Amino acid sequence: MLAENIFLFRQNRHLSEALAPQIIAGTQLKNLAGIAFDARLEPVALPAAGSKLLILTFSPDCPACQANQDGWMRLASTLEQKGVRVLWVSRDPIEITRDYCLKHGIRLSDTLADPPYRTFAQLGLARVPNTLLVGAEGRVEKVWAGRMDQAGWNTMFAYFGERQEMASPLRSQVGANPMGCESELSRTSAKGCN
Repeated sequence: MLAENIFLFRQNRHLSEALAPQIIAGTQLKNLAGIAFDARLEPVALPAAGSKLLILTFSPDCPACQANQDGWMRLASTLEQKGVRVLWVSRDPIEITRDYCLKHGIRLSDTLADPPYRTFAQLGLARVPNTLLVGAEGRVEKVWAGRMDQAGWNTMFAYFGERQEMASPLRSQVGANPMGCESELSRTSAKGCN
């Protein structure tokens, strides 16, 4: 009976979080922070007038995040050349995030680990992956949630005024959830993305 109650509790939590609203364009961000690789809380400077911040939220073991990785790297490179700051926010512990970043050539100085999910809660995010464009004074301009397909990437690059055809098909993950991985709080079993 206890096991059944625990199962139902977890299932209800999963369902309510799956329906939890994701951040939307127009949201005003304030006082964001995450854990830097030296284990200290690091505030995130929100963009001033005339500048932008691209926030990429991911989990290293999430199939949808892995499928987005090549496109994110291309997007980050393109936008950094235009002076847009790119911030990678992982919901995993520092050690796992560090290994992932080193493997994929992501600068540690541009990455925060967020194991207590402080930043994810502040952003109103229930799952990963997410690509957020933040404008002046911390106002969210655009949100791309979940795994991006070819058309999605082309639309995203066009949004930034770039004609970018993905050179090779994006990696496909069998069984990947196209909307992304559920939140850590709802992942109490071995299923889902880590």
